[in-house]
Amino acid sequence: MKNPLVPLAVLTLVAASALVAAPATAAEDDVVTWSVRPGDENREDGRAWVEWAADPGQSRTEHMVVTNHSDDAVEFQLSSADGYFTDNGRFNMLPSHQESVAAGTWIELPESVTVPAGAAEVVPFTVVVPDDAEPGDHAAGVAASVRSTGGGEVAVESRVGFRVMTRVLGELAPSLGLTASASYTGNANPFEPGAVEVAYELENTGNARLNARPEISLSGPFGLGELTLRGEEIVEIAPGETRHGTVRFPDAWPLVAYDVTVVAQPLPISDELSFDGAERGSAQTTVLAVPWPQLLVLVLAGLLTTWSVWRRRRDQRRTEQLVAQAREEAREEALAEAVPHHHS
Repeated sequence: MKNPLVPLAVLTLVAASALVAAPATAAEDDVVTWSVRPGDENREDGRAWVEWAADPGQSRTEHMVVTNHSDDAVEFQLSSADGYFTDNGRFNMLPSHQESVAAGTWIELPESVTVPAGAAEVVPFTVVVPDDAEPGDHAAGVAASVRSTGGGEVAVESRVGFRVMTRVLGELAPSLGLTASASYTGNANPFEPGAVEVAYELENTGNARLNARPEISLSGPFGLGELTLRGEEIVEIAPGETRHGTVRFPDAWPLVAYDVTVVAQPLPISDELSFDGAERGSAQTTVLAVPWPQLLVLVLAGLLTTWSVWRRRRDQRRTEQLVAQAREEAREEALAEAVPHHHS
């Protein structure tokens, strides 16, 4: 059976979530495809998403163009929600069953729109920035969705939309927080190095979207075995969001302990911004790298050396005893030969 809901693949945001059983918007045998783009009062205007700057208390009216590529008229449910960026930097918005508490609540739009087959409807929506909104970047999204049971008892919501980014004017304060942990895995072969694995968490503790490229350094006692690796680039992390990463140092000899340092510089997401003067985030930790195989080799070598010395000394004492014994026997024989014999 064909999927009754087919969002157009080229759209900027696609999300589906299981919901409480609800009547489908389209018949099961119908294929529903649709797209949602920003626009003006008349049509799409070429933007992929809405992005604007505003003072607290300011409002702005925008338009979403819902295009129905299906053969029948469809009623689309309209919604807004808080936005966020996934680990790979792609935008998404909270599922409909999760309540928005931030910029998703700033958007006012109709509950639904019915779009004739092959047609498009322009739907105005308004973004109202609260008077007490804090400076910085605030992510939200708008979407058009349809629901279908697909022949089952649980309805599935498919939605398509785009991001609505609002930058509340004021001082931008890019900032990163970092934490790190590390573990050492030794090699059973004492003549081969082990490995250090470093896990780190990076949090956008400022108020601006940013990029970052973590750098991880490893250093043994007195700077021995110093190594540096770059972590995977972090693209578009919004305020309050976190990213995780790991790096592996495969050629780490067991030098008893390593100091690990993770640093990341806040980087602007576009050339139009400058984060000059922004302090880099950093985290330090220490990992033990005890050379157990090497210590075992040393212990065995020490035992072998001690046994060799003991055996050599034992053999030497034995030789000395035999020499002394031979000398004593020779002396006694010499004395016996020197004593005169009397014949009666």
